Amino acid sequence: MNKIKTIIVDDEVRIRTGIERLLQKFGDNWDIVGVFSDGIEVIEFLKDHTIEIDLLITDVKMPEIDGLTLIKEMKNMNRDNDFSSIIVSGYDDFQFLQTAIREGALDYILKPIDRKQFFEVLQKVEKRIEEKRLETYKWNDLIKQSDQLTLTKQTQLLSEAISSEPEDIAAMYWIKDFPEGVYQACYVSVDEFSSRTSEYSNEDWGAFAFATENIIDEVIMEFKDSEHQQLGWWWREGGFHFWVLLFSMSKENNFFEKGETFTRKLKSCLNKYTPFSFSIAQSNPFEDLFILPEMKKQLHSFIRMRMIYGGNQIYSSRLTNEMKATNGNNGFAANNMKEFASKLTNMLGKSETSKIEKEFSDLFKRIKLMRSPMEIQYSLEYLIIYMFKVYLEDTESGIVHSDLGDILQAIKSETNLNQLEKRVKDTFIQVHKKQLVIQQDPALTPIMKAKKWINEHLSQKITLQDISDYVYMNPTYFCHYFKKQTGKTVFDYITDLRLETAKELLQEQDLKVTEISQLVGYQDSKHFSRLFKQRWGSLPSEFKKKYKTKL
Repeated sequence: MNKIKTIIVDDEVRIRTGIERLLQKFGDNWDIVGVFSDGIEVIEFLKDHTIEIDLLITDVKMPEIDGLTLIKEMKNMNRDNDFSSIIVSGYDDFQFLQTAIREGALDYILKPIDRKQFFEVLQKVEKRIEEKRLETYKWNDLIKQSDQLTLTKQTQLLSEAISSEPEDIAAMYWIKDFPEGVYQACYVSVDEFSSRTSEYSNEDWGAFAFATENIIDEVIMEFKDSEHQQLGWWWREGGFHFWVLLFSMSKENNFFEKGETFTRKLKSCLNKYTPFSFSIAQSNPFEDLFILPEMKKQLHSFIRMRMIYGGNQIYSSRLTNEMKATNGNNGFAANNMKEFASKLTNMLGKSETSKIEKEFSDLFKRIKLMRSPMEIQYSLEYLIIYMFKVYLEDTESGIVHSDLGDILQAIKSETNLNQLEKRVKDTFIQVHKKQLVIQQDPALTPIMKAKKWINEHLSQKITLQDISDYVYMNPTYFCHYFKKQTGKTVFDYITDLRLETAKELLQEQDLKVTEISQLVGYQDSKHFSRLFKQRWGSLPSEFKKKYKTKL
């Protein structure tokens, strides 16, 4: 048992010295942290020292601050510190006794102090403190178990969101189980895994996986703070691929830098304690958790860049913007492709489609003269990444880039050069046409377009990708833009619209609840009924009955 931290206060030197000696004789379980002559000294001491007191032994009559006032002041200073107190007084006054008990004094001792009585009181105090500590331990253990269950549930939800197909936005009600603040996603992937599988036994791989999980868990624990202003979740996607989600309750501007500190520490520990190198893709901070599936696409695209720039790196929007092609094998890309990439990218949305196609034909005439497959690969990868980089930076225009991972994989695996030319050209033409659409319809804002599309598809499955594709905006930027313009998240807007529409249908149409549920996009009528009651205060069937009664 931890020692009982005790403060002794009395304006008489003889009394406080006597109490101190009696306390020391009672046993080694008492830690006298301070002996004071008045209450002001105690208050000043507690202001300067972060310490939780278990027991206060104080005279009731003292100059400046009396014992009862001192108890009140100490409670106000730290409401979480439920300390015990013993009042010592030379006055056998029942009113003092009543007040002392109301203020939480465990006992009331008269001067001169009787040694036997004092020891009996100390025994009572010791027993009470032991019981209180045991109760606190059990309570904290219950809280810890509850937090662990919550963490496990949240981690499962995040894992499913990453691994499954995009859900209907309004059906992603599970995001309400997470705190409001700022998030960052990280994708952790071992380098050259497939080429090293034969180097170790299955038991070795199991041990390495266990070590990797422990390292990630420990670095996340270091990232967390005691007041839960920062949190973190992690889960394994399969093989040696892991996801980490970082959280900060405060929307401070340096959260991206905190994420960089985390990823650097994590990569360093993984390099030090495992025989592998790891690459980590880090997202920009985001507030709306339902865009996590879109973040998956972005981070997979980032991690693919290691086949050009090498492994054992941290890939983020900041790093990809700074990177230059440095590989010695891509001589054409380094010396000539920059000019072609810049020219083609600048033509998007500005030139006729036929001119872009002609520029591609000229480019591929040069590429087809190459005799090195590796040089062809590097040249086309440079071209795609250059375009990706330009539109990643240009977030306000919100152009949707094609899936970088898919096109880079096609460049790597396609054996027919004519097919490859068509695939790369189609990627550029797709972006070009989306640019043209935006410029041709400037009167209809992206928000108006999005709301119009949502209204027309309310009964169907609606994903973030569906909407952002329709308005030709990057999904992440679209979420930020929508909330800034409307004051609502896309999730809340769709949920509110569906519930408003359901209310109108209940009032205007003689339909079953299950039919209305499907008309507003909810296949699960029970979930629809729960949401309806949360919003309108009654179940749909009850609402319909009340409305008809009024008529």
